Amino acid sequence: MRTLWTVPCAVLLALVATGCGSVITPPATETPPSPFPTLTSPPPSVSPVPGASGELVGPSPTPTITPTPIIYVVREGDTLSGIAATYGVSVEALQRINNIQNPLFLRPGQTLIIPTGREEAMAPTELLPTPTPMPFGIRGVGFYETPVGSLHCLGEVVNTTAEVLTNVQVRVTLFDASGNALIGGNVFAAVDLLPPAARAPFSLLFTAPPPNFVSHQVVALRGEAAGELAARYVPMAIEEVTGTPYGPHFEISGAVRNRDPERIAATVIVVATTYDETGLVTGFRQQRVDVGNGLAPGAAVPFQMRFTVYKSVPADFAVIAYGKAQ
Repeated sequence: MRTLWTVPCAVLLALVATGCGSVITPPATETPPSPFPTLTSPPPSVSPVPGASGELVGPSPTPTITPTPIIYVVREGDTLSGIAATYGVSVEALQRINNIQNPLFLRPGQTLIIPTGREEAMAPTELLPTPTPMPFGIRGVGFYETPVGSLHCLGEVVNTTAEVLTNVQVRVTLFDASGNALIGGNVFAAVDLLPPAARAPFSLLFTAPPPNFVSHQVVALRGEAAGELAARYVPMAIEEVTGTPYGPHFEISGAVRNRDPERIAATVIVVATTYDETGLVTGFRQQRVDVGNGLAPGAAVPFQMRFTVYKSVPADFAVIAYGKAQ
């Protein structure tokens, strides 16, 4: 097995591939036209679903009972995807209800409203318009049946542009033998920033997959030029990385070094991706590295991560890292 390498600064939206099961390889001939990588137009607007309402009867009306809103105060190191996972809501719902145009712009002390019901049904275009995506590639897409009957889709996005990208999102659609769409879902790549030529994994779990699924399509849904936002992040280098099987798991260890000559990295996160012999993504994990009060310019800190992958022993793996200035 060969090991990989150092990929410059990329940023993670925490998703972890776990579990084990059989690999499902749909017939390639059944895939609808425009195979990935493909660009698609933004999805059509969805009409808002109104909340419950009723007429007041009599001189002493009874007020409508509404759920007590959940308020979350952002802490240092929080990500929008991590908060969404904690409360069982989508990143898009958090963005809509809090009018967050860019999920990277979270700050410690910021208060967020956690959607409790109606907010999830709001139209995506009410607060968060979807721009025309910049082109990027999609590769290594694999489907895996979990022990509980779910279907796990794993893959990678590849930045084929000359720009640093942010808000990279893909849509996965499953089709039947006649080419009819059965089910689909959107997911962000597991990085906040994607430099030119860099790649990053994504993961989407279908908890109730259609039994007549025979083919799939993955398309670029969203991707924006990061512009000045990229300057907020500290470039990292991965060194002395090794990977080895560890029982039913795969263990990766190494060191991450701050390549910036001046800035301290207050936060450092590492993302590891595993592949089978054909290049399909079989698992990935993100992990925050303990850097104490920060990683000084030129300094390095060790890391170690262990996670379950599909198809047992990987044929290859890659590690990326990012640092964020205080």
